[in-house]
Amino acid sequence: MVNWKKIDLEFDEHAFKHGIKDYEIEQIFKGKIYKRKIYFNKELRYQIIGSAFGRLIMVIAASLGGNKLKVFSARIASEYKEIYDYKAK
Repeated sequence: MVNWKKIDLEFDEHAFKHGIKDYEIEQIFKGKIYKRKIYFNKELRYQIIGSAFGRLIMVIAASLGGNKLKVFSARIASEYKEIYDYKAK
């Protein structure tokens, strides 16, 4: 089971293609997050939405075991603000 407050991140080469920086991705795990399981090509991944430096960011990541996640994508996600405000813990 992932301890979401003690995450060790690994980044895929495409993780930064939308202009989000590694320190912004790391920052979202220090506050409230909304997460849900999704499947991509039958692989379990997580959609994680959190706030960093005043911006709402969505991250797509897969568990590598323990508390390690591999981040595949990160982008601004202002369209998820209502969901984040209601469901983030």
